Amino acid sequence: MRIRLLCIALALSIAAAVSAPAAVAQDDEEVVVRIGLHAAEKNLNPFIPPKALPITHDFTMLVYDTLFWSQSRLDPEPWLAESAEASADLRTWTVSLRNDVTWHDGEAFTAHDVAFTFRYFSADGGPGRYGHHVYDHPVFESATVVDDTTVELTFADPVATFELLPGADLPILPQHIWEGIENPRKDATSLPVGTGPFEMVEYDPGVSYRLEANEDYFLGAPLVDTLVMPVVTDAQAAFAGLQTGELDFVTRNLPAPLVPKMQANEDLAVFEGSRFQSLYLMFNARKPILKDATVRKAMSMSLDLQSIVDIVEGGLAVPGNDTWTHPQSPWAHPTGGHEYDPAAAGDLLDAAGYVVGDGGVRTSPDGKRLAFTLLVNAAAPPQIRAGELVAEQLAPLGVDVTVEPLDAPAIFAARKKSADGPPTVEMFIAVFESHAHVDPEHMFFFFHTPGRGVGGVFSGYANPAFDAILEDALDEPVATKQPLIQQAQEIFAAEAPAVTLYYPNGRWAYRPAAYDGWIDDPGHGAFTKRSFLAPYAKGSSTAAVADDDGGLGTGAIVAIVVAVLVVLGAGVGLRRRRGDADTVED
Repeated sequence: MRIRLLCIALALSIAAAVSAPAAVAQDDEEVVVRIGLHAAEKNLNPFIPPKALPITHDFTMLVYDTLFWSQSRLDPEPWLAESAEASADLRTWTVSLRNDVTWHDGEAFTAHDVAFTFRYFSADGGPGRYGHHVYDHPVFESATVVDDTTVELTFADPVATFELLPGADLPILPQHIWEGIENPRKDATSLPVGTGPFEMVEYDPGVSYRLEANEDYFLGAPLVDTLVMPVVTDAQAAFAGLQTGELDFVTRNLPAPLVPKMQANEDLAVFEGSRFQSLYLMFNARKPILKDATVRKAMSMSLDLQSIVDIVEGGLAVPGNDTWTHPQSPWAHPTGGHEYDPAAAGDLLDAAGYVVGDGGVRTSPDGKRLAFTLLVNAAAPPQIRAGELVAEQLAPLGVDVTVEPLDAPAIFAARKKSADGPPTVEMFIAVFESHAHVDPEHMFFFFHTPGRGVGGVFSGYANPAFDAILEDALDEPVATKQPLIQQAQEIFAAEAPAVTLYYPNGRWAYRPAAYDGWIDDPGHGAFTKRSFLAPYAKGSSTAAVADDDGGLGTGAIVAIVVAVLVVLGAGVGLRRRRGDADTVED
């Protein structure tokens, strides 16, 4: 009863944040879509570390644009750029830009803005979500403006994949706004100015956002006039708001147990796609016992990932690969797979001198118990349930895991290095966005020995052979980079610095009467700028949707019903705009 009352109260708070429920818009009426964000992302300042993964990048790209779109494919589409040509040594790229782009404040977009953006991110030096592709790899050296629509960008080393990264990732900034800002991380409240399809016109920190259509967008005005976006951190309240009409879309992945209920609601629709997301278990390899690859690999081998998928996601996810990378990524290992063998895992620990002691918990050769605290996001039910299953499955191995739900800021603090030493976290579960799988240097940035990339503040994993392969791959073109990354992935699988538990299928519920143009943009899912643009939105000839009717198959629904029972047992049509169109760590 307390939970039901809490949901009602939270749903009412949503109603207050978004005002009246969305009405069905006629062709001459304003199209307003109310989107429940699972987390706040400050003012989309690209220098502030992301908080709303896995949607941070796509949320940011509603306001900003990149030179190309998207990093999730090897042949990204020209966006702000019309083309990019490399020098013979691949160090200098000459970028030709569109001449019909303006900033939200009416200023013209030119090559000076692109040159400034690269210089500014390079001078900043990080840390951050975007800058490491300018100051770490590839290392930016200089920019020369040839004319208003042409810029030459030069790097210290060959950059064979420039169009992917940084070209399809780095948000381009307006020079006239940012050139006077000395500390880019200090501003977390002012309204951003971009070239994107939407302009942010209201921002109540931690509470809500209001975005309005950029009528002069170079690909045509968006099909939605206004996005009203309250922050709804409670999953139950968010989906309650969707069912009652306070919300039209929720950025959270629809939990498997809720799918039948959403399907039964004639006012809602559900469809699937992929944003190349992953739910992963990370070990802090700085900790003495977790530094031992034998311990990590034994724990990995004891995890029944298919069982976790069946229980947490109703079978609607792909079990993780020991090679880490999402199977739909162009950098995925061709075989992947997961080694599940609890008996062999026990043999590994026996041979390494980890003996079973009091209470069935093993101790290391120097007498330390294999007992760890596993942090999970208290606002993310899939993480909590996955953590419980990890603890249950590791217990027979002789590993004692205590699951501790915390709010996201507390987990983030535990993962950071402090003045007193390395991060205090032992193990944690979190969500990764597509960037962690489609970045050509994704293995390098996350798992290189501390001191290069972001591995120093992420995992603490260190293996010289692994490092050498990834360093060799940095400057290689795709054809030779892919096999090198695959070699590194095989080392990763053998030593398990982390375990990908599963890759969730993207599932979204929405109200078609409010807006029915949502598409699946692979690597981004539904919450992407393309969902709002006529050349891409559902109903156009180029739309890429999950299936013909936007629904889930009968077999999937049956699997979800089974999941509902298990989880309970565990206690836990394109809208036209104004008649002038031709066509949230989950």
